[in-house]
Amino acid sequence: MLEKLKLSTETRRDAALALGALAGGALLGWLTVAPHLQSPALVARLGGYVLPVAFAAFLVALSLHRPVAAVALWLLAAPYSRYAGLDFSFGAGVPDVTLTRWFVAWLMLLLAVQAARGRRRLDRLTAADAAYLLFAVAMFVSAPRSHWGAVTALQAVFDVYLVPFLALYALRQLVADRRDLGLIALALLLMGMGLAFLVIREQVTGEVLFYAKQSLPYSRSFRKVVSLMGNAAPMGVTAALTLALPLMLAAQAFRSRRWAALALLAVGLGFVAVGAFMTYNRASWLGLVVTLATFVVLRPAARRLLLPPLAVAGVLAALFWSSLVSSPVVTERLLEERSVDYRTTAAELSVAIAQQEPLLGVGFSNFGVEAARRYGWDPAGRLDQWAAAHNSYLYVLVSAGLLAFLPYAAWIALLAWGWLQRWRRGLTEPNGLLREGLLDALAAGLAMFLTYFLASATFDNAETPIMNLVFYVGWGAVWGATRGLGRR
Repeated sequence: MLEKLKLSTETRRDAALALGALAGGALLGWLTVAPHLQSPALVARLGGYVLPVAFAAFLVALSLHRPVAAVALWLLAAPYSRYAGLDFSFGAGVPDVTLTRWFVAWLMLLLAVQAARGRRRLDRLTAADAAYLLFAVAMFVSAPRSHWGAVTALQAVFDVYLVPFLALYALRQLVADRRDLGLIALALLLMGMGLAFLVIREQVTGEVLFYAKQSLPYSRSFRKVVSLMGNAAPMGVTAALTLALPLMLAAQAFRSRRWAALALLAVGLGFVAVGAFMTYNRASWLGLVVTLATFVVLRPAARRLLLPPLAVAGVLAALFWSSLVSSPVVTERLLEERSVDYRTTAAELSVAIAQQEPLLGVGFSNFGVEAARRYGWDPAGRLDQWAAAHNSYLYVLVSAGLLAFLPYAAWIALLAWGWLQRWRRGLTEPNGLLREGLLDALAAGLAMFLTYFLASATFDNAETPIMNLVFYVGWGAVWGATRGLGRR
């Protein structure tokens, strides 16, 4: 048995080295040859294959050596893959093999092979998993009736709902301890810093990066950020979601008095928070408040770390209260009513449409089409831009009826119940150091849970695959790191 295991380890290491050499050789060759090619079309075409193949080989090699490190690298690259030439594009009529699609499929294959060879024991599917799969099936059933067309809608459901769930399941298996969780936390922090940079840059310069759209006004004083994701809400909420796990690391560094690590984490967290704030989106602000409040309430070390700067902020707010309440941040964004009126109307029409089609809904993403057809409500006045429900729960209800909404609601409730069970068990852990680490991780998970599901009531998460991915990966990582609590 030992000889067989040794051979398996050596074979895996050799495969990883070979794939890594392939990736490095392909990139080096491309950098050497590309400047000498005369045809721009040829350069673009070859680049469309060399770069994704080389990056894919490197990710596969890294995943054979340390899967969690490969996941971390994937997280950093995923938001930019379509712009950086990391997706496989085969032309019109053939679905792209995006970085996220193939990498999540590869993780599932890797887990299946390891389980078949007896090297890994996979967690059993839970009641929450069953509820989610029922929800996903219902959304797939609704796709052929979408105004997008069956093929486009099916791909959207796959990317927005199924792929993130598979990533969640994979992370539950791959993240084994606090070290793995810390690596995911650092990857999320770097992702959040990248998003914050794009937000701050666009607010200051007005230049849009990665997205074929002009900068838009949010109000008289602020821009509506569209870089990368096309909308301020997913940019800000995604940035807010990346804060929880790094904040866990900061609390642990504070508790163990690792001041250099704490200083670096504080700079990164502050930068991400500024970026989320500068989206001037209320759901993003809510995510910041929820994350901070969760740690202040639940974790003593985080409370000691956060309360002094929060107290200083409170004193400054009190001293400059009159200027604060009359500032554009409050008058133009916090107290802005047009979006509230829009959402109220959208909610009323969503309920009315759902009452007419309660069981199966009217088809994936068909709210705007049906609101215009049945009630003449078309605020955009454009055939290519239908009204959005701006509420993920009503979006599901209208798209696929109670057949999807009930299992989706059950999934959320079961996630919350599972978290509560683990929190209670964590409180009884006799090892003090281990107990604190487990509770820190669970607090981060709760902060992400509240941020994601509260924000989902303010816009359609079906339009935000990266935001979904961040939550599902973060939740899966927390669940993997606290796995022992679920088996007591």
